[in-house]
Parts: sequence; structure tokens; C-alpha cells
Amino acid sequence: MTTKQQQLAVAAIRADRELHRADLKYGMRSEEARQALRLAERALAAAEAAGCTIDDYEFARRTA
Repeated sequence: MTTKQQQLAVAAIRADRELHRADLKYGMRSEEARQALRLAERALAAAEAAGCTIDDYEFARRTA
């Protein structure tokens, strides 16, 4: 069973990966990358607000 913090950390890691994918595919100045950046910022802010720990992010990297 995953915790809310782990779920938010997974969302943040996935959003970050999508940002990198959009950057590589379209370039960082593209609309796709800007949208991915906004999503990644929101996901990270939610994870931080929930008190995610380094262990939550390590879990997310292994499972995302």
C-alpha cells in the first residue's frame, strides 16, 4: 500500500520525466514543454506541501 506522499512523489517524478521528454522532442521553448513545465511545477509543489521525504522520492523513482 502506498501513502499519499508516495503517490504525490510518483506524480512529481512522472511529470519531471514528461518535461524532459518534451524538451528533447520539441525543445524547451515549445508550447508542449511549457505545458509540461507547468504540470511539473504543480506536481512538485503538491509533493512538497504534503511533506514528501527523500524516501518517498526514492520509492517514486523505483516505481514510476
